[in-house]
Amino acid sequence: MKRKAMLILALLVCLLMFAAGCSSKSGSAPMPSDAHIPSYSDSSDHSFSGTLPVEAPADGSGNVFTGRKVIRNASLTVQTLEFDAFMNGITERINAFGGYIESNSVDQRSYYSNGSLRSAAMVVRIPAERLDDFLREVDGLGNITRREEYVNDVTDQYTDVEARLASLRTEYEALLGLLSRAETLDDILRLQSRLTEVRGQIESLERQLRSYDSQIDYSKVSLDVCEVLRETAVEPETFGQEVSRRFKESLEDVGGARSDFAKWLLGESPR
Repeated sequence: MKRKAMLILALLVCLLMFAAGCSSKSGSAPMPSDAHIPSYSDSSDHSFSGTLPVEAPADGSGNVFTGRKVIRNASLTVQTLEFDAFMNGITERINAFGGYIESNSVDQRSYYSNGSLRSAAMVVRIPAERLDDFLREVDGLGNITRREEYVNDVTDQYTDVEARLASLRTEYEALLGLLSRAETLDDILRLQSRLTEVRGQIESLERQLRSYDSQIDYSKVSLDVCEVLRETAVEPETFGQEVSRRFKESLEDVGGARSDFAKWLLGESPR
């Protein structure tokens, strides 16, 4: 009798489970077989390194800045084992690309005791359309350890200045017409004063546009050139490569220190 009751109870449990499963299926919409569920990783590091994707221009020119007023500048730190050769080579490249040197400062001093290593701080101007080619040439001349590029889109500012300039020029022409018909001395003086004021504003805006054009047409490249005894590795190193490099550098530093000490001893010894 007890066995029969257990069988009936088990049968009732199965029926209840079957009913619950049917209810769950009827309450949810079916998912298509080709549905894509995106996955997300929870990471605290949201930094981005690289180049943001930019859509190609509709005109097919390949230049994403087409039709925009864009100022492009760059800043580089370059190491060289042959300072004179690098300076001669960079000057030749600047001339070949149609650029010019805006400023150049060479420092003979160094943190090394022998003072034989030199450095230079250069600011050069390169035609904007040749900037990328010029940067590749610099990379071939020395070891670039730092490279930064800046893009400043001044299209809105440029357009605003052009609109204000057009308005002032229209006002200037109207004032000239009024001045030609003025009859009283008071009107003449008042119109001339306003003409002087408007003329000054026009010249100021024209200078601003010329400054924009100069920066847009010629990119500024700041170069920090360092003469070194050995170049800094810019590619990722394996553990073994790093150990080998550091050991070699320590031997070179010891050798340099011994050489400097010998020079000091000879210089201080009585003759």
